[in-house]
Amino acid sequence: MQERHRGWLFRILPMLLAWSFSPVHAETGVTNTRILLGQSVGLSGPTAQMSRQLLIGARAYFDKINKQGGVHGRRIELVIRDDKYTASLAAYNTRQLIESDKVFALFGFVGLPTSRAAVPIATKARVPFFAPLTGGPSLHAPFNRYVFTLRASYAEEYAYALHNLSSMGLRRFALVYQQDQSGVSIKQAVEDQARTEAIDLVSIDIDVDGRNVEPVIAKILDARSEVAMLLTGDYLASARIVRALRSRGYQGQFFAISFVGQKALAEELGDLARGILVTQVVPFPWRVSMPLVAEYRKRMSEAGYENLTFSSLEGYIAARVLVEGLRRAQRDLTREKLIRALESINARNYSDGGYVINFSPHNHNASQYVDMAAMTGGARFLN
Repeated sequence: MQERHRGWLFRILPMLLAWSFSPVHAETGVTNTRILLGQSVGLSGPTAQMSRQLLIGARAYFDKINKQGGVHGRRIELVIRDDKYTASLAAYNTRQLIESDKVFALFGFVGLPTSRAAVPIATKARVPFFAPLTGGPSLHAPFNRYVFTLRASYAEEYAYALHNLSSMGLRRFALVYQQDQSGVSIKQAVEDQARTEAIDLVSIDIDVDGRNVEPVIAKILDARSEVAMLLTGDYLASARIVRALRSRGYQGQFFAISFVGQKALAEELGDLARGILVTQVVPFPWRVSMPLVAEYRKRMSEAGYENLTFSSLEGYIAARVLVEGLRRAQRDLTREKLIRALESINARNYSDGGYVINFSPHNHNASQYVDMAAMTGGARFLN
C-alpha cells in the first residue's frame, strides 16, 4: 500500500510543480518573458499628432530597455487601439484591452474625455491607469488608488499663465471653451483663477465641432480682450480663431495650455503662429543642459527620430517612470506590487534628471511642473 501511494506521489509531483509555476497563476498580462501594456489613443482625429508623438517618445525608452534584456528579464510590449479621441470608443477599447487583450496595466491615454471614460472601467477591474496625457481635474481629484498622473493639472497651468500675464499689466482676457463637460470644467477653473488675479474675464463658448467661429470673434473684439485663450485639444479650431482675429486687425496676445496640440497648431498657422504663448508641463526639449533632456535627445537619436517635441518628451518620461516602478516591484510582479512600488518613487530616491517626481501612498499626482514657451517661425519654440 505504501509503495502504491509513493508511486502515485512521484507521478503527480511533476504535474503539481508545473501547475504551480504555470502562467495560469501569474498576474494577468505578465509571463516569464513579457509585460503587456494597453493604450487607447486618438491615432486619427484631432489629437492624432499628439498621440503619435507620445507613442514615439515612450517607444524610444521601452525599446532601449528591451534591448538591454527588459525588466527582470521581461520585455515590455504595447497593445494600441485607436479611439479617435471619442469617449465611447475609448470606453470600448478599455474593456477590450482588459477583458480580451488581458493587459497588465493601462498606459498613456490621451485627452480628458477619453481618460474620464476609461478610468471607472480600469478602477472596477483594479488595473493601474498610468500617465494619461491630460491635466483634467477628474484625473487629479478625488484620490484614486489606480490612477497615476505625471503632469500638472490644467488648473495649475492656467494659474501659472494668468499670474505671469497679469503681472505684465494685462487685465482683459477672453477664454474660448467648448460647451461640453470637459470645456465647462476648464471654464470653472479659469474663472476661479481670474478672480484671484483680479482679471476681467469673458468666457465664450463655441460649438463642439469648433467650426462656427464668427460669433466667437465678434465677442472677443467687442470685449476688447488683450489676451485670447485658445481651445484645448482641437488645434484646427484654434487656428481658425487666430486667422479670423488677425485678419480683422486684432493685435492682442494669444495663449493656450499644453493640450492645444502646439506642434500641429504651429505647423497649421505657419508665420501666424509667431508669438503665441503655450504653457508646458515638461521641460523644454532643446534644453540640453538638463540631464533628462540630454538623455531623451540621445535615445531619440538612437531610435532614428530627429523631430523633438514636448509630447514625445512626455511619453519618454512616462515610460521611464513606469519602468522604475516595474523594477522596484521585483520579479514576482503583480498589479498591487506595482502600485506600491510607484508610490515609493519620490525626489529623495529617484534620479529624475531635473524633472521632479513625487508619488506617495496618499498622492498619485507626481508633478506640478509648469513652464512657458513662445512659438516662433518654422514650427519652432522659444523658452
